Amino acid sequence: MISAAIDFLFSQDLYGLLTIFWFYFIFELPRYSLSTLAVGWRAAFEREPPAPPAQMPISVLLVGHNEGHALERAVRGLHEQTHGNLQIVVVEDGSTDDMAAVGARLNSARLIQRFFSTGIRGGKAAALNLGLQFCDHEFVVVMDVDTSLDNDAIGRVTAPLVADPTCGAVAGNLAVRNPDQSLLTKFQALEYVSSISLGRQFTGMFDLLMIVSGAFGAFRKSAIRDVGGWDVGPGDDSNLTAKLRRAGWRIEFAPDAWALTDVPHTSGAYFRQRIRWNRSIIRNRLRKFFIVFDPRQANFTLRDVFASLNVLWFQLGLSFAYVFYVVNLFIEYGTMALPLIMAIHILGMFGDLLEFSVALISLRRLRIARLLPYVFGFTFFVSYYDRAIRIIAYVSELIFRNSYHDAFYPTKVRAAQDQF
Repeated sequence: MISAAIDFLFSQDLYGLLTIFWFYFIFELPRYSLSTLAVGWRAAFEREPPAPPAQMPISVLLVGHNEGHALERAVRGLHEQTHGNLQIVVVEDGSTDDMAAVGARLNSARLIQRFFSTGIRGGKAAALNLGLQFCDHEFVVVMDVDTSLDNDAIGRVTAPLVADPTCGAVAGNLAVRNPDQSLLTKFQALEYVSSISLGRQFTGMFDLLMIVSGAFGAFRKSAIRDVGGWDVGPGDDSNLTAKLRRAGWRIEFAPDAWALTDVPHTSGAYFRQRIRWNRSIIRNRLRKFFIVFDPRQANFTLRDVFASLNVLWFQLGLSFAYVFYVVNLFIEYGTMALPLIMAIHILGMFGDLLEFSVALISLRRLRIARLLPYVFGFTFFVSYYDRAIRIIAYVSELIFRNSYHDAFYPTKVRAAQDQF
């Protein structure tokens, strides 16, 4: 069967190959090409923005629930930043561990400038909105408690805000801190390189960036207030970014502002995280912000149309198109579909290797060479395991609106939200 498939492919002209492998040429090839283009463009033309003066005051906002084990490490890490004038604001959101006690101790030691313990869980959005009220400065860096930063990351992530008064937010660069914990974390480390370190360079370069990750990003405080702060619900970071874009603020990416974060190392934790993330795409892009496609809106812009289409095309469209593609191959070619599917995975592996090579050369701060053997399995991980989770999330959200019942936010908060 394999030899027959090889003979069949070699007998095809260019049109025939395009017909057989249309999925690769429409969805996969552009992804590799655009990432490579972005890195090459930056290396050739873009200049690194200057870091803000060390005396410029910047607020750093950390909110957490049951993160007493990580809070002190995060705070002490901030005191090692090359940018010295930081106001550290911490909000403890109704934790049941020792986070309140750790925060109070750090506050007493004057390692934290503002500390608030809510006593009752209100959810991440409520904690962020509370903390923002006590951030004294115009530039605010928001990060997760379990995120660790390069010692120059604060200066680098806020530099675009200083350089451009129309910039409302800046996404920092994220890498995986625990890639050696399991095979799953190794695949996620490769995914972060592809989708964040390389992918967001492209979207940032063409003003298509649709998310400033809650794990690490910088904001103009007046811009957040301009759009009413964070909204309740999963995907609060992408939701805020969309509101900022709609209000006319520019969103930028700072590729040299590095942060590390832990990723799930078990399949159960990974499944729950990705289900929540992918449901938010339906909730925010198709429901809440589908209005970006309406040219009758006063704030209609083509940049928002292209930015939303980019997300929907490469995440929602790609996932369902692959299912259709595989089914269609079996209908058209019968048992020969299997070697044809393997052929498209071989093409995908070459694309992943190209992308990995570009990352290896350009992302010198990441020690990713040891991940090379896992690139081959990564292709199948993305194609089947990760894509299956995406489809489950999309279908469940489209039919059952499950994000509105997500335990990520307290029941009382979700009940109050349902009234509106």
